[in-house]
Amino acid sequence: MRHIDGEDLLAALDEAEAGPEPDDLQGAPMIDNWFLIWRDGDVVRADGDVHGHPTIEDPWVTTSPVLAYDYDFEREVGWLRSISRWYRLGRVREVPVNSNSPNKARRDALSAASRHLARQRSDWRGQYGLSS
Repeated sequence: MRHIDGEDLLAALDEAEAGPEPDDLQGAPMIDNWFLIWRDGDVVRADGDVHGHPTIEDPWVTTSPVLAYDYDFEREVGWLRSISRWYRLGRVREVPVNSNSPNKARRDALSAASRHLARQRSDWRGQYGLSS
């Protein structure tokens, strides 16, 4: 994780938990073909095809740690707040799963990521002595 001081982290956590203001997403990079990834003990990150990133030209990106996200499966749109910036979300990646309902499996995996993110935010607040 890139270095971030406690005050900046608190501000980013507060922004993420409140969700984006309309201006936050205007001009934000778009990630298509995305999914949330993490390993045990690791932070959640997103990876996918990025368009309009201000500093990355490679079309494939793995974000800085994700703080929060929201996604509408029916409209295939959403947002994501990483430590470094806001992103707009496009289509979620087709993930091969051994399931009779792959869409339910993807939703379940993203729900698990949401729970992991909530614990991660709480841990960071505790680690840096930041109250909610």
